[in-house]
Amino acid sequence: MQRQFHVLTGPTAAGKTGFLLGHLPAGSAVVVSADSRQVFRLMDIGTGKPTRDELDLLPHYGLDVLELGTKFSVYQFLICLAGWLAELADDPRQVWICGGTGLYIHALLERMTLGAPPRQQLRLALSAAISERSAHYWSEALHLSPADPHNPVRVVRAAEAACVDHLAMQRIYAQLGLDPVVDDAGNAVEQERFLAAMQVLDHWQCAGLAVLDPGHAELLSRISLRVRRMFEQGLPEEVQVIRDAGYGDVDEVANGIAYREAGQLLDGELSYEVAVEQAIIRTRQYAKRQRTYCRGRGWQFMDDAELLAWFNGLQRS
Repeated sequence: MQRQFHVLTGPTAAGKTGFLLGHLPAGSAVVVSADSRQVFRLMDIGTGKPTRDELDLLPHYGLDVLELGTKFSVYQFLICLAGWLAELADDPRQVWICGGTGLYIHALLERMTLGAPPRQQLRLALSAAISERSAHYWSEALHLSPADPHNPVRVVRAAEAACVDHLAMQRIYAQLGLDPVVDDAGNAVEQERFLAAMQVLDHWQCAGLAVLDPGHAELLSRISLRVRRMFEQGLPEEVQVIRDAGYGDVDEVANGIAYREAGQLLDGELSYEVAVEQAIIRTRQYAKRQRTYCRGRGWQFMDDAELLAWFNGLQRS
């Protein structure tokens, strides 16, 4: 018998976690995070992680899993996700997959597997990297020559084609923090591990997916409020703690949305208000990319009222 999960995704600051906290009775559900930044320890305020009190009401899997600087691909997310869902196999609580990293959700729903393409790990990792930045950025960073450097699919295919050359393969994999052995069809241990994860996922099915999108104007307002609140709650101090722990130069901090601006504030490069405004602008740009990704998958967008009606229907069924 298959178990069910529900998916709630959408752009950053839309109010996904807040919605679940406000409408799921305490102890009735558990959330598996689908957020590529909340997986890291020490990144709390700037990633909008639930507070300890909120976690007491609505437990989460997938938070604080890795040290900063550790590469975490879509492939690794699926492996971890299978482990978390295996733990929840006999748990009577509702299971919600919640987060704004659409590629994670797409990988889960489409069962992107390691066994089909010869370099699936590369495809997944580069696709994830492109979703965070852009196809053009990675085309240049990896010294590729795709037919269209702005087309993510063309860039990924160009990376695979470049790997025919052993030295190019080593360089590309190193830049993405990957081990080429994982993409070796002869790596039986890794293949078995992934196949075992797929078997776990095959015992689960998605019973509903919603993209929370409160509308353009409202989302911009929520983003501004979220970013200002992060700075007020101590994001610059959080960045200082991260620096003191030796992780100030890792990409998630040095270039991460709001983290970079908080660091520039600490270094005297930006005033407080300019740092906040620049963080708001970059967050809005990221939210636009998230909405575009979800729309491209054909997922159903809902505003607050529509989401509540959909949610209530699920609870009655």
